[in-house]
Amino acid sequence: MVELQGNEPLEKALAELSIHPRVLVALDFDGTLAPLQDDPENSRMLPESREAVDALTDIDGVYVSLVTGRAFENIMRVADPHPDWFLVGSHGIEVVAPHERDSYASPKLVPEGLLQGFHQIAQDIPGPRIEVKPFGLAIHTRGLEAEVAAAAEAATRLLCDEWPDDLVMRSGHGILECAVSDRTKGHGLRSLWEALDVDATLFIGDDVTDEDGFAVLGSGDVGIKVGEGPTKAAHRVGDPHEVTRVLWYLHGRLASR
Repeated sequence: MVELQGNEPLEKALAELSIHPRVLVALDFDGTLAPLQDDPENSRMLPESREAVDALTDIDGVYVSLVTGRAFENIMRVADPHPDWFLVGSHGIEVVAPHERDSYASPKLVPEGLLQGFHQIAQDIPGPRIEVKPFGLAIHTRGLEAEVAAAAEAATRLLCDEWPDDLVMRSGHGILECAVSDRTKGHGLRSLWEALDVDATLFIGDDVTDEDGFAVLGSGDVGIKVGEGPTKAAHRVGDPHEVTRVLWYLHGRLASR
């Protein structure tokens, strides 16, 4: 069995989690399963993590879900998810069960004027990438010079602040998003709990928006923050490669119960 060298509290928490008959393994994608990329379209899951998550999926009583800020169509494209995984996209707004994938259609709720405003920012400040989501728009600045990124984010904040309807702004690693919904990854986890009636949950994430997921975890659940920064999670690992070790450790515990 893989061991988590020097992290006995996390080993103990995962060992206790694995005792439960029905376990949800909920995982962020970018920065957790996949190393961060300047261009989000280039993000791919670490092969070793993919193997571990697939192996967890095959264990009776274990339910796997990706919980991501990416829209459903986007995560389907970049993650190539296992047929049995649940997908929580758009920061908890889109919750899609495995049997619903073929019939699911993402709504298009972004105001046309807001879309035009984002494209104008990208035209005025070359470099940022625009991502259109069902419930919002995001501007990606990862990899840009600091001055360019700051200018693009300032223009985006001004546009969203002055928009006549209420918008929710979320920031993360090189991304600023304006959305028409205030649902969070915490809402997404609660939707999974209602659907699956699990006994305990492991949730791993690296970004600010994952804190909404950590905030709803109960006493028997395990939250793991990836990387630096303040967090509500009780445990922390350094990078996606350490996430791989966590997943294989949990697999060893669950497979031997």
